[in-house]
Amino acid sequence: MNKQEAALTHDWIWRAIDALARRKGLSASALAKLAGLDPTAFNRSKRITPEGRARWPNTESIAKILEATNTTLDEFASLELGPPEEHVKDIAAIERVPLVGEVRDAAADRVVGELLQFRQRDQITSASRFALTVADSSLEPVYSQGNTLILSIEEARKGHRVVVKTHSDQAGAGLLVRSTRSLVAIRTFRSNEELIEVPRADVEWIGRIIWARQ
Repeated sequence: MNKQEAALTHDWIWRAIDALARRKGLSASALAKLAGLDPTAFNRSKRITPEGRARWPNTESIAKILEATNTTLDEFASLELGPPEEHVKDIAAIERVPLVGEVRDAAADRVVGELLQFRQRDQITSASRFALTVADSSLEPVYSQGNTLILSIEEARKGHRVVVKTHSDQAGAGLLVRSTRSLVAIRTFRSNEELIEVPRADVEWIGRIIWARQ
């Protein structure tokens, strides 16, 4: 689909919003919240009016989510959406991943940000997807208490939202800034966007956040 068609298609614009959210490891609700919009702004129930007419997101909403995610209009127009039926299957597969633990503030004992507490440590393998519950407000304003993060241990690149797990079960969650043989650096989700650097030798795994749900 070319950019001109994208600008005229109701189905495309909503699927592009969903794709942008997935690309950033967010649900549609979390994307709206990150952009300062009502969390229900992108709900599927709001995409069609009670009378059955197509309801479009306004240009201000689009501008806000692009700004909040540092996405250009060209990048938004070029998002790979995939066929709708494949998108639905992917969501279904994500929903079946095991919930293995939770992330919470480690308070005074924290070294790199948060603490991971595991229930099913053996479920985490290099080929698996798994889920963590956000147990408190330590990942706000991006993720709220009660959110579930779906992670995949695969190659994470600069700009991906990640959870970095150390051998001592402490963790840092944020935007991956740098990953080298000697150091991993992330910028936290907190309002002060703190830069955290972790020696590579201390890192057990890096989980890329591929989805988030309320």
